[in-house]
Amino acid sequence: MPERFQELEAEAILAGLRRWVEIETPTGDVENMTRLLDVVAADFAPLGASLERIPGNNGMGDHLLVRLPWGGGPGILSVCHLDTVCAPGSVAMRRNGDHFHGPGIADMKAGGYLAFKAAEHIAGLAHQPNMPLTILYTSDEEIGSPTSRDIIERLARESRYALIAEPARTDEVITFRKGRAKYRLNVEGRQAHAGSAHASGRSAISEIARQIVELDKLTDYSTGTTINVGEIGGGTTPNVVAGHAFCTIDVRFSSAEAGRAVDETILSAGPISCDVTIAASGEIEKPCLERTAGGLMLFGLAKSISHELGVSLIETSSGGGSDGNFTSAVGIPTLDGLGAIGNEWHSPNEYVVVSALPRRAELLRRMITDLD
Repeated sequence: MPERFQELEAEAILAGLRRWVEIETPTGDVENMTRLLDVVAADFAPLGASLERIPGNNGMGDHLLVRLPWGGGPGILSVCHLDTVCAPGSVAMRRNGDHFHGPGIADMKAGGYLAFKAAEHIAGLAHQPNMPLTILYTSDEEIGSPTSRDIIERLARESRYALIAEPARTDEVITFRKGRAKYRLNVEGRQAHAGSAHASGRSAISEIARQIVELDKLTDYSTGTTINVGEIGGGTTPNVVAGHAFCTIDVRFSSAEAGRAVDETILSAGPISCDVTIAASGEIEKPCLERTAGGLMLFGLAKSISHELGVSLIETSSGGGSDGNFTSAVGIPTLDGLGAIGNEWHSPNEYVVVSALPRRAELLRRMITDLD
């Protein structure tokens, strides 16, 4: 086997990737996730990998744990999600020049498949890496990893490094991701007739509007904290003072300290108007993927490898989260965005750049073999 992936392998990699993409796996589609995990397990079986199917719960599919026992001691963890967001049949698989479109192809079935190809390639080499490789394929990342987070964090604590194959928009990797929190405010007022008893009513909608004004003040672009009230509701008809109202809130933050501060502020929210009650619920769902010395060491290695491949690798950040947020938060060096190059994920036009598949596979392979 050649020591590195060749550019001519792009079409062969795409052909294998299509097999995974053709089985559409929106989050919660347990039957199709089972079918896909069967295919993934069959692909890994000839490599001598240890395979463990972790049963799903709460309506989610199973997770697949792949262990390749190279080297000894704590090793490398790669986390790849196989769930997607588009409804089955809503995204047509098609070729458009160097772009191949398909449901979840970039985010992140291609990354998961490149992790397999890297492992397959390494297994065929005469010299094995110095550390074992663990790959976890999950079924629930697109909704926040509610059933896989504990598994990810446990595996991260057992590992030295985490390599996350989420997609990239160009030759780049991600060293920082914002954290995310979600909340809901419920307000109870006093319902009354808007004409004959307006003074005795207490409008929950008016209170939620005042709360939103205060929430907006928590946005601070200088620190990277943003508050978005994305949904509001309440009341019944125009001639009734609203007795109930609510809003939902998305928070993004750039440090653990900022996340805790906003969390405390929202959860302790009290009424602004008289004679109304307010109840806040929610939590921090994803901690930050911090830009750490360990992460920058991994970026330095990736940049050096990319230079050998004739590519200038870019360091970037993201306001969106991934499972890399969890691995970073438990304290292990994490490098994200190591998957396929593409764009327009979560849309009918999602695609990968076909010609870039071999060099991204090679980057991932070299990261695995060169770390010690």
